[in-house]
Amino acid sequence: MFAEISLATIATAVEGSAEELNKTQIIELTFLVALGFIAIHIWHDRLHRFLYRSEKIAASMSGGMAIAYVFMHLLPELEEGAEVLGAPIHLLALIGFLVFYGLQRLAWKAKRENNSYESLIFFIQLGFTCIYNFLLIYAMPEQFESGLPFVFLYVLAMGLHLLSVDRALVEKHSRHFQNWGRYALIATVAAALAADIFAEPANELVSDILLAILAGSLLFNIFQEELPEPDKTSFPWFLAGVVTYLILLAGSWAIHLSF
Repeated sequence: MFAEISLATIATAVEGSAEELNKTQIIELTFLVALGFIAIHIWHDRLHRFLYRSEKIAASMSGGMAIAYVFMHLLPELEEGAEVLGAPIHLLALIGFLVFYGLQRLAWKAKRENNSYESLIFFIQLGFTCIYNFLLIYAMPEQFESGLPFVFLYVLAMGLHLLSVDRALVEKHSRHFQNWGRYALIATVAAALAADIFAEPANELVSDILLAILAGSLLFNIFQEELPEPDKTSFPWFLAGVVTYLILLAGSWAIHLSF
């Protein structure tokens, strides 16, 4: 029954604009996205093995797509937020970046010195990862204002990003993440979906503040985890990732303008 309703909702979204979707239809589509993100957290190992059979090609392609997303979507959205919040929005983005960079430095130092702070660092890193997992789903209803093709592109970029973040947590804190860390991320996605369903939408000022913090954290994670290392990647495939994203983006624009 839900599948039939969801298919009808997707058809309506493709044929029309965000204004034609009612709250129930938007929540249905957000629910589907949330399920996709939950699937990534549950089956990240299998997904990583499937998508990254050729580590060199996959790392280069995903890195190129991630950087294209930053420059074509994330930074323009931050500038739009500056129209309401002003210059402080860039300061908030910088704070988000510095917080994640500081946590990464602490984690590196703890691992190098093999001290008892490593578990604490994992809890802090997981906490911030939970925060922007929450923000990604909580902000989904606003994404439909740009049209469904843009939403698909956003979900693709963020899905690959979450897969990379999960992989990084597994490599650094495998036991903690496998035992309960991924379930904390799943619970966060579910909590964000519940907020979308039962809570009133955040006003524009709050949304811009959350966007700035999310932008800073995403920028750091993308540069840290998804920019390929030279000895493990290929620049032509990195460029191919950028071009692939731009082609998908151009297709999204064409579909959006045709309706």
